[in-house]
Parts: sequence; C-alpha cells; structure tokens
Amino acid sequence: MREVVAVFGAHPDDLDWGSGGSAAVWARAGKEVYYILTTSGEGGEDHQRGVVLPPGEIADIRETEQRAAATLLGVKEVLFLGQPDGRVEASLAFRDQIVNVLRRLKPQIVVSMDPGHWAFDNFYHYHPDHRATALAVFDAIYPAAGTSTYQPQPDEGHPPHKVREVYFTASSKPNLYVDISAAIDLKVRALISHRSQIKQPERFAGFVRDSAARHGSHIGCAYAEAFRRLEVPQ
Repeated sequence: MREVVAVFGAHPDDLDWGSGGSAAVWARAGKEVYYILTTSGEGGEDHQRGVVLPPGEIADIRETEQRAAATLLGVKEVLFLGQPDGRVEASLAFRDQIVNVLRRLKPQIVVSMDPGHWAFDNFYHYHPDHRATALAVFDAIYPAAGTSTYQPQPDEGHPPHKVREVYFTASSKPNLYVDISAAIDLKVRALISHRSQIKQPERFAGFVRDSAARHGSHIGCAYAEAFRRLEVPQ
C-alpha cells in the first residue's frame, strides 16, 4: 500500500527542525514524504553574510536551500504555496489551498506544528506565520478535505481524502517519539544546508544533537524527535 506523509511548515528550515530526522527515517522505510511550505521565507535576511536582500532574491536562496535539504533527507517533492512571509493568515482561501494539496497528495499522515498548546513563552514557536499555518492545516484536515460537501475555491477537482493521523511538532505534551538515531547526521546536514540562516554551523550542530538527545532519553535511544499524535475521525 502506498504510504504518504505530508509535512507542513511556514518557512524553509521549519520542517527540518521539527521532523527532519523522522522524514529521513520514513523515506528510508519506503514512505513518500512531501514538504509543503506556506512561504518561501522572503521576509528574512541572509544571516550568514549579514545582509538584507530583495524579497525575490532571498526567496530564491531559501527555496534552493530547502530543496537541497529535502534531497538529503529523501523527500520526494517540495511544494511552496506562495503565501506572504510575515503576513500569513488562517483564511478560508488558505484553508482551501491546503485542502487541494491534501486531496492531491492523499497522505495517511500529516505533520504540522501544534495549534493546541500556545503558551506564548517562546517567540520562535509562536511566530504569527507558524500559528496561522498550524490553524489552517488543522481546519483543512477535518472536516474539509475528507467530505464531498466541502468544495474549495478554486476546486482542483480531486476527490475527498481523509487523513488518518496527525503528528504535531513543537508540542508541550508529546505522546510519540520517533527514533532518529540512524538519521541524526542527515538531520544536522539538512539544517546546515540552510546556510543563509546560520552564523555558527558547529555550535548550531551541537544544539541540534543536544535537543534530539533529550527527546531520545524518553524512549531509551540516542536521538529522537517528539510529536503529539492525534487520530483523525473517519
């Protein structure tokens, strides 16, 4: 049976942070893994060189970096939805865009940031684009994507599709850990592929390994990623 995982995030590098190791593990196991990015990160800057570039130029850089990272991890395809970086809203139009993606890719598993634990104690986690993307993905999964009575605008003509389960990243209440010990080097390399966003690669790599080691301690392995798993009503 074809097993598909659709991983959603707001900006290039978000997905590699939250689930890059798991993406590599799933791809090695024969799953089709897709990356879907809300924006192209055009509102950022080149931190490596310390310069602010025109939006189109930084978008090209960050899309190229994301595709390189995804290739390392075995991701089948990277999709960019073209929402405006820094101005993403959980609108009906955005929800419909995601519904069309879900119906086209037909994933059994969706990975997305957790919309249910917003403590506002971390500016990165609760970036407005992250929150808007998390809400839009949640609302697109159920009931919209799985029911024939919901017609996205525009409607790309794909039949309804019901997602089986969702793995939420950046959750304060994880209930599932994926052993990424065999993929930790790939996760680090994928994240370092986002060169425009990293000032000190060696220090950065140590931070990534330390974080994965903390998650791994919960299940007795060297490195892991943490998720809150939720089954979708069928």
